[in-house]
Amino acid sequence: MQEKIMEDKTFKITLSQSDQRISYQSIPEENIIESLARQGREVRKACDNGACGVCLTRLYAGEIDYGLREPFGLNQKEREQGYILPCIAHCKTDIEIEAPPAPRPKRNRP
Repeated sequence: MQEKIMEDKTFKITLSQSDQRISYQSIPEENIIESLARQGREVRKACDNGACGVCLTRLYAGEIDYGLREPFGLNQKEREQGYILPCIAHCKTDIEIEAPPAPRPKRNRP
């Protein structure tokens, strides 16, 4: 019975990249970036509070919620085009998003 309760509290995050789709599980307490990182998928980010827009990602299907946070890193045009900030977005339903940008490789400095 405990497993059934946990299943009911998860959402599926499907990443679309070219013609590939990869799915991950998310729990309501995690934002999208945390859910992906927990499963080994790192995403480029900078502020973790929705202000910079570095993690800008397009939402193709489903619903997200920012809770009490405001996505200041999104302008009106980006919102109208379906972009979200996964650093502060939580799944309300199963979602499909474009694959968020991967972290930039670290440069070796002499």
